[in-house]
Amino acid sequence: MLDEAQRQISLLLQQQEELAPDLYRDLALYLQVLREGLLHAVQQACFHLATQVVPDRYNQLPSERRQAFQERLQELVKRSSSLLTVEQLMGLAAQQQRREHRRQRLRQQRLLDAFLNGDGEETSPDETSNEETLSTETPTPQAGSVHLSLDLPVSADLFNRGLPGLPRPPAIDQAAPTPEAEQPVERSSEQQLLQSLFQMAAEGLESAAQEPEPVEQDTGEQDPGFVAPAELDRRVTAASLPRDPLLQLRWWGHFDRALRRRLRNLSHAVNVEMMRVGLAQGLLPMNLLDAVLEGQVEVLPAPANLLRLPLPAGQLLGPGAPNEVLALLLRASDLEYNQPRLRTCRKRLEQRRRALRTMAKRFRSWQRRLSALEAEQQWFQDSAPSQTPAPDQP
Repeated sequence: MLDEAQRQISLLLQQQEELAPDLYRDLALYLQVLREGLLHAVQQACFHLATQVVPDRYNQLPSERRQAFQERLQELVKRSSSLLTVEQLMGLAAQQQRREHRRQRLRQQRLLDAFLNGDGEETSPDETSNEETLSTETPTPQAGSVHLSLDLPVSADLFNRGLPGLPRPPAIDQAAPTPEAEQPVERSSEQQLLQSLFQMAAEGLESAAQEPEPVEQDTGEQDPGFVAPAELDRRVTAASLPRDPLLQLRWWGHFDRALRRRLRNLSHAVNVEMMRVGLAQGLLPMNLLDAVLEGQVEVLPAPANLLRLPLPAGQLLGPGAPNEVLALLLRASDLEYNQPRLRTCRKRLEQRRRALRTMAKRFRSWQRRLSALEAEQQWFQDSAPSQTPAPDQP
């Protein structure tokens, strides 16, 4: 059975390695078709805003400014299209992964310091500024904004440190004993129980960080890499597809997330240009655009690639105040809806994704079986009686 499990795992890896080039080509074709229709999609969304929302403002613009605006749109789309390749997107995914890993480490370190010091002091401005300088791709959420995260609030390092004022259990503290540590310390049963719970929590978090993420969480709309692991796994953000089907699902999630980020950045740049020429009702912050893309904010029905948000405060400002705001927001679903070729490419990719999920489940099942068989083999070897020869009788 052990040999059969190893053979099945090797066979699945070989099959997935043979299918990886086809998946890579399909992703590259999808991006090619996306680049070809991107300018038309941006122009159509801007056309609706200029002619249906603020036609008076557009008519008042001089012809030179209108022509310059059209040229600026073409320049922005051309610049963004050069970044819509598999290599460029995975480079962005690697940057996002490193940035989130550093931010998670900073949060965990601050939580650990506050816990060990026994205070609840806020983060100093210097620390906040250091975190904000980690990246220029996405601004740090400002004060008062809502930030939802699935990151673990604590790590195994916190529990390994134990409780302040209590000696650590022998299973955790493996350093050489000091004279002070050799002295007997009286501890109540409650303290001993609490310290043992910290040790169990540390072991649980360490095993959870090493355990691969479930296949069911790997979808096209939710990136399984949102929760940064204890250590960076650069295989899921490399330019080439990994061999492991489980890692391929995570790689695909990072790809989709980086694509959403590129389209969001282009949307924000176009909104800025429309604000400059006076065709925008307002400039929405990028963290609000992210919240919309992640489904955290409810929106009103709007034409393709446009975002329509209600303004509850408009009712308080008077009858002439706007009750809603429209802005550009490019989304893959809207682009696919208006482009039949792109929709066909997406259908082919979804077929491959379903096949990859099935293969990943099989691979995970054989991995668990192999691990159980290896544990059984080790158990029988450890529990077998020793074959030491009996001493000779006189």
